[in-house]
Amino acid sequence: MNSLMMRKLRLLFAMAPLVGCGGSASTGGETAADAAATDAPVSVDAGGGDANPALTALPIGDGKYSTSPMSGYVYSCTRSFGGIGGASADGPWIDVDAGTFDFTAKIAVEGAVSWPSHAFAATLGGATRTITGNGLPDHTTGTFPIATTDPAYAYDQNPNSIAAQTVSWSLPATPTVATTPSCLDGGAIGILLTGAQLYDALDGEGRDALAHEVQDACQAHPDPSSTYHYHSVTTCIADPGTGHSALLGYARDGFGIYGVRGENGETLTNADLDACHGHTHAITWDGATVTLYHYHATYEFPYTVGCYAGTPISM
Repeated sequence: MNSLMMRKLRLLFAMAPLVGCGGSASTGGETAADAAATDAPVSVDAGGGDANPALTALPIGDGKYSTSPMSGYVYSCTRSFGGIGGASADGPWIDVDAGTFDFTAKIAVEGAVSWPSHAFAATLGGATRTITGNGLPDHTTGTFPIATTDPAYAYDQNPNSIAAQTVSWSLPATPTVATTPSCLDGGAIGILLTGAQLYDALDGEGRDALAHEVQDACQAHPDPSSTYHYHSVTTCIADPGTGHSALLGYARDGFGIYGVRGENGETLTNADLDACHGHTHAITWDGATVTLYHYHATYEFPYTVGCYAGTPISM
């Protein structure tokens, strides 16, 4: 087992959650009635009573976008995907027949590029939380564009480079749940405390981005705007401890994004969360204990936010 694989496994079980997988693409989204009876969590007991999916056979999430809030799906504003960008070929880590992929066998884009100009701050002022930064992460990234000599190039010829962005978000400090959830409109759905932005779990073809796209060792890459972004909660952010997961970022509606562990330290599945991939209970929020809605990451698609439970800010 190589050092990168060992690092992936160690971080996945000790820190943060994993994202997405891929299979056969769908030409359109499904409604709740289409598939509500078909999405049972796939998991194994990884020890200590926690239910974790087998990292060698993660369920594929291709085509799992819906026209209404639905557990296990991305409620996407996009109804038709144009197939722009993304991986050009399935890697050997994808088992098309089984509808799974082996995360431990997936390659990563080579390189360890540092970003000393990284900037990120989250500050409170009255009823507003102001997020500022330049979109560059506090960890190293792969080398982009992907070099023709990189083994990743055989599967993904991402031609984009990473560049600083202007991040200036004004989020509600104490967000509220909206009467009706809203769809994810592409681009950033949140930002992690690493300083880099979080996108939903789909690629440009409506497939599971993590399985198909070859990303770097932190499960991220740049898009045509040069925005470096994740499609899941990265393994390069720490979620220490054994109780409720730590706050790892903020969604565009102001609610917090937490790791895979629930109130009693148990690993959560989609069945523990609502259609937007969150729930409500007492959490520590800005130094106080409050009962508040929040999102969680899981080892199941869509891995983070499935729809906005609150009202997202405009971008």
